[in-house]
Amino acid sequence: NSCKTPLTGSNCNTIVHSKNLFILKLVIWRKWTDFLPATECLQHALRVEKVQGTADWFGVSKDGDATQKWQRKSLRHCSMRYGRLKPQVIRQMDLSSQDNISLTSTETPPPLYVPSSIVDPLARGRAFRMVEEVDGYSVPQTPVTPGAASLCSFTSSRSGLNRLPRRRKRESVAKMSFRAAAALVKGRSLRENATLRRMQRRSFTPASFMEEDVVDLPDELDTSFFARVRTCPRLLCKGTPGPPKVPLRQEVVSVNGQRRGQRIVVPVKKLFAREKRPYGLGMVGKLTNRTYRKRIDSYVKRQIEDMDDHRPFFTYWITVVHLLITILAVCIYGIAPVGFSQHETVDSVLRNKGVYENVKFVQQENFWVGPSSEALIHLGAKYSPCMRQDQQVHDLIRDKRDIERDSACCVRNDRSGCLQTSEEECSSTLAVWVKWPGHPSTPQLEGRDRQYGSVCHQDPRICLEPASVAPHEWPDDITMWPVCTRYNTGNHTNLPHIDCTITGRPCCIGTKGRCEITSREYCDFMKGYFHEEATLCSQVHCMDDVCGLLPFLNPEIPDQFYRLWLSLFLHAGILHCMVSVCFQMTILRDLEKLAGWLRISIVYILSGITGNLASAIFLPYRAEVGPAGSQFGILACLFVELFQSWQILAQPWRAFIKLLCVVLFLFAFGLLPWIDNFAHIFGFISGFFLSFAFLPYISFGRMDMYRKRLQIIVFLVVFLGLFAGLVVLFYVYPIKCDWCELLTCIPFTDKFCEKYDLNAHLH
Repeated sequence: NSCKTPLTGSNCNTIVHSKNLFILKLVIWRKWTDFLPATECLQHALRVEKVQGTADWFGVSKDGDATQKWQRKSLRHCSMRYGRLKPQVIRQMDLSSQDNISLTSTETPPPLYVPSSIVDPLARGRAFRMVEEVDGYSVPQTPVTPGAASLCSFTSSRSGLNRLPRRRKRESVAKMSFRAAAALVKGRSLRENATLRRMQRRSFTPASFMEEDVVDLPDELDTSFFARVRTCPRLLCKGTPGPPKVPLRQEVVSVNGQRRGQRIVVPVKKLFAREKRPYGLGMVGKLTNRTYRKRIDSYVKRQIEDMDDHRPFFTYWITVVHLLITILAVCIYGIAPVGFSQHETVDSVLRNKGVYENVKFVQQENFWVGPSSEALIHLGAKYSPCMRQDQQVHDLIRDKRDIERDSACCVRNDRSGCLQTSEEECSSTLAVWVKWPGHPSTPQLEGRDRQYGSVCHQDPRICLEPASVAPHEWPDDITMWPVCTRYNTGNHTNLPHIDCTITGRPCCIGTKGRCEITSREYCDFMKGYFHEEATLCSQVHCMDDVCGLLPFLNPEIPDQFYRLWLSLFLHAGILHCMVSVCFQMTILRDLEKLAGWLRISIVYILSGITGNLASAIFLPYRAEVGPAGSQFGILACLFVELFQSWQILAQPWRAFIKLLCVVLFLFAFGLLPWIDNFAHIFGFISGFFLSFAFLPYISFGRMDMYRKRLQIIVFLVVFLGLFAGLVVLFYVYPIKCDWCELLTCIPFTDKFCEKYDLNAHLH
């Protein structure tokens, strides 16, 4: 009241006698120009304080509280010097202290407020101690308020008058040196480190001089949590005119600092502990200096405190799997040439004509320091021709069969060998092209000569398994002939295309299933798949060889759709794996502490699958591996968390701009060659939708809670619609987008995006 009303001579004595000298000094210091007459009151107060202080020091003051305080000091000194006091003295002091309180009280206290039961909430030590028996009386060992309770707290078995106070052991030189080194490592001075350590040992924050005069600011949140104001007992609040009315006020909890005398309870420690992941902040928030507002609604703060802190089991599991698979892939398939261009190898190899020829093998370099593209496809990379029947690859196989249908066996005159070729590739002077029906060796089918053939080392007349007998005779079309597994044991059949030595068999070369009938040496040089049991390219399924993994149910229709999530566990090389491990051990691990392994694994896997599906639509002939879509889906979780905690952050727009700049830079980085930006874009979009549904959130009221529950259903439906649309575009209505590659590589020069070959063609 003295701070709110002008200070005059009439209430000067009231302030002095109520010992509000601190308030008087503070009022004069803060309002010197408004209360000039208060200087005389201050001089009078200082004189009274000097005389009264001297009387209190010697214990002869008329104030009962001061006298009782002096007596307690004397008894404490006697107990520490001469031993334990008598129980009668303790009981007498209890009665005297209660009488003093009753006489000095302005009103008769109600029976509810017994002076001996008033417990000091700021007292140190445990709240309840063991009860000690003193002459048949049970003396409680609970800290009490000075002047309002007895001296029984001095007889505690732990902190009473029975024993001398324990002296703190001085720290050793080694411990002090270690603490100084730790402070230097953390970037603090030794004095700051000591101050911080003392603050951590206290059960409540130290008092501040200016803290008593701080005016509460209005709450910045949109919602509020109402609670009843607790009224103090009339024994403690002197001069209170009866029990006041209980108003409703907004209970605002300060997050950045504690008020004077407010105890630090366990939930606050749990909220701001180093192991606890604060909602809306996290590792990214610390890096960008993101902070909470100065005041947070208690209802919101309670939700933050109640959030569980999970262990990142999924992050550790996926990281170990990535490391193991990368190490095994490098050990088994080796490392491709490192670089950003194409690597060419030239060598002299024995080819179809029976002479050595200079051939060139072109291989794409891998700047991630890892296996080649062919090896990655064999391991399970995202590759559209292995997941569906690709039209361009299907056209390649059909064109190859049309050419092979008109081919025949070319037998050299010097009996050096024979090879299945076309008429243009067979020299008429050095070899004989055994072509049916013009050659005398032509067999018959249903009473007429066959029109297609011959085939080197394969004839329906000499094959025993499968035998060409009615009604299972081999068709006239040689591209439909089966592979002969057992021949007639005769050495000479008098058929030139059978008695010759075959020099070439089918070889599957490249990632598009290109088949050539060539020598084994040339096939090994081109790193192809040589089929020793077959004689025609139509008898082998090159896409099955190129894709690997589980064989197709129908050899003509690829069906390895599981590559959409299998490629999430593969990496293009060692550097690629290190980037993923760094991301997962920082961003993913931080978010999993908030959401838990189940929620974060759903977002991670589904975002990666959606990103790979979009990449398979727009970049069908690119072998892509790695969890790029999953990682950008996790980045989308950061945006959703920022939006959900927008009202409790101090500067949300600044945090949004910083996070947006980082993500835009990563998208721009995806415009470089051999970085799949389609997986980034669609993984981010799907992760954004899934985060609203699976990430934990805090509500700012009942309507906000209903709105966020509704948005879970809405975003789940939107994600399912997006995924279903991508599945239809991939399997039902495949699209061909020529300009789409500009989103993943901008051709700054003529050869900058040369490796982006979207058109499969026959070499």
